[in-house]
Amino acid sequence: MKLKRMYGLDMNLPDGKIPGFYAQIVKGIAERAPLYDRYKELLIFDSEDHIPAVLKLLEHYRVTSERCDLLIVPSDGLEQGALYEDYAIVTRNENIFLDLALTAAFSLNAAKPDAEPAPALEQLKEHLIGQWSNDSAAIYIMDRQLMELAERIAIAYGCSVEWLY
Repeated sequence: MKLKRMYGLDMNLPDGKIPGFYAQIVKGIAERAPLYDRYKELLIFDSEDHIPAVLKLLEHYRVTSERCDLLIVPSDGLEQGALYEDYAIVTRNENIFLDLALTAAFSLNAAKPDAEPAPALEQLKEHLIGQWSNDSAAIYIMDRQLMELAERIAIAYGCSVEWLY
């Protein structure tokens, strides 16, 4: 498995509804679109194409929602950083998601012959939410607000950053 963009709808369920209200909504969604996963009121889909039908259903029930882009991160090869718990959404199915409005994923590349990626990574480590490695690459995840900092650190060590998400 690799990193993959997913699509979420974060529902704002009204207070004071009978217990079956939420079940009706979930049943209606299952009839209209395949739900990949969910976390509390966050519905997760693997295709953006499923969103319009679900929005129409939520509108029928007068449930507002906020759309979000998510990144699913495989647990195999994932090394959690100090900030992991603040950003990771771990579902009952043990899928790990990150909100792309808050996080960014990148690779660190040696841009010059005298590049020093190891010290650059050492400086970046305190800001990492986590890193994921497969056979061919290492991908680092950090707070989206720190993208400029990552760029400056990389340049200082003769490296470049390639933003993946």
